[in-house]
Amino acid sequence: MKFVIVPKSPFNFDLTVGIHGRFPAQCVDLYSNGVYERVLRIGEKNHLIKAQSAGLVKKPRLSVEVLPSPGEVDKKAIKKKIRWILGADGDLKEFYGVGLANNKFAPIIKKLYGLKAVHTPTIFEALIIAITEQQLGLPVAIRLRRRLVERYGEILTVRGKSYHVFPTPSVLSRAKPPDIRGMGLSTKKAECIIDIAKRVAGGELRLEEMRDWSLEQVSDSLTKIKGVGPWTVEYMMLRGMGRYDAVPADDIALRSSVTEFLGEKKRVSAAKVRELLEPFGKYRGYAAFYLLYTYALQKYPQKLLL
Repeated sequence: MKFVIVPKSPFNFDLTVGIHGRFPAQCVDLYSNGVYERVLRIGEKNHLIKAQSAGLVKKPRLSVEVLPSPGEVDKKAIKKKIRWILGADGDLKEFYGVGLANNKFAPIIKKLYGLKAVHTPTIFEALIIAITEQQLGLPVAIRLRRRLVERYGEILTVRGKSYHVFPTPSVLSRAKPPDIRGMGLSTKKAECIIDIAKRVAGGELRLEEMRDWSLEQVSDSLTKIKGVGPWTVEYMMLRGMGRYDAVPADDIALRSSVTEFLGEKKRVSAAKVRELLEPFGKYRGYAAFYLLYTYALQKYPQKLLL
């Protein structure tokens, strides 16, 4: 199945998904030579999506192919999910209005013009990603997460090429802590991942129902789980829910980026991050995302592309 997606303008496709190509260990979200690929699980079936730009930043169009071609029932769900993952419906107008009025932040927007925040297909995936990235540098976290995906995720083979699928809650719920520890993740993370997977698989934890909850409700509910703190919840809300009123203020990279790019003299505290981003209102999380992306571009240069 092939079709075209028209995202809200502006939309810089290569900037939005290109960050995935900077990490050779990335095995779920793939980007190379202008093509983004990832496997989506719709119902009980896996489908490979291949997307590439067929337009301009101010007049964006995306060409998308889905393999194997889905049945009629799944076509609508796949199109909706792809738009969600790529942030195609994100409206940057209000965020840019606030950001461009800020002399320190305006250069960041101009450099990243058209960048949209991508999302995970499920909140579960975002939560597991957040746990694996706790207190670790991004390249290390991605490398360890690859081991988790390769061990517990399915494989979809399309046109002779194999693609990894992010593990389901059901499969991860049956994992053993020593096996996950053997991949380089801590005992605490191993136990937390399995605990969450069991809660989701068993129906006790209904993450998708939390999308419209308040920040406080989500945080209060999830931080009761051992191994899940405020940073994990806020990071998960950005990536898995598209909640841009959430700010992972304790993130070391974010604190470093705020210090450098917003002109502070020494590394700021989490409280100071929240204070400086408060003028962005409901888009303060988007401002955090732009700061983190700016930090990543500087920290992980293009030469890491393989």
